[in-house]
Amino acid sequence: MKASNSDTKFTYSSAISKLGLDKTKRVNEIKTDIIPSWAYGEDFANLFLPYLVIVGDSREQDLWIKGMCERYGIKYERAVKERTHQLENLKEGDYTFKVIWGNKTYDYDGLVAYERKGSVSEFYGNCTGYKKDKGKSDRARLVAELNRFNLKLYKKVCLVLEFGTCIKDLINMEFSYYTTGGEKITKNTHKVMYSAIQSWKQPNNKDFDVIQHYDRTTLFWLILQDMYYFYRNELRNEIINKEMYKR
Repeated sequence: MKASNSDTKFTYSSAISKLGLDKTKRVNEIKTDIIPSWAYGEDFANLFLPYLVIVGDSREQDLWIKGMCERYGIKYERAVKERTHQLENLKEGDYTFKVIWGNKTYDYDGLVAYERKGSVSEFYGNCTGYKKDKGKSDRARLVAELNRFNLKLYKKVCLVLEFGTCIKDLINMEFSYYTTGGEKITKNTHKVMYSAIQSWKQPNNKDFDVIQHYDRTTLFWLILQDMYYFYRNELRNEIINKEMYKR
């Protein structure tokens, strides 16, 4: 359908005004002076980050994203049951987010998921490792999880890789581990991870994306930028739908 004239003039800041979102109550006081220059933007820093809440799964063990949030003044919370305040797992994935205005909350639990893979060996195992006790490979489990995202009509699923900087880097990576007998084993990933990612990124998985970087600070801001542009598009679609309804 052809976009309206107002759609072509869309800006994030004007969308906030059009939708009547209350900017007076900020969730965060952002340390804008230490945001990397490549990630900084006026709307991103002043009209998104102050209202952002990163939500982590209660099972997540490596809380480096929580540490980054504390460093930059961004609210982080672990998934909890609303009535009992006990820790609770996210529906899927390791992370999701909320955007909280004074008069409206956009909660993407069950709609947007970020699945983190912290090492080459972990992700390689997901792609190849066979679990005798479960009668299936880790890859089968991972594929089943990706299929579950599709079945539940997630708006976005993102695989977060803490190694390499682009998909080509996944070819011929090496990692080592020790056997129970103390022997050191070194493996080459060849094209296993690369082919898996290429397969999952195709049009039949149109809502699947990948963010990767070996530097955690860079990766953190790549994730937040991804959240911002996703949310920006959500507001754009909301305005278009409201205008279509009025017509």
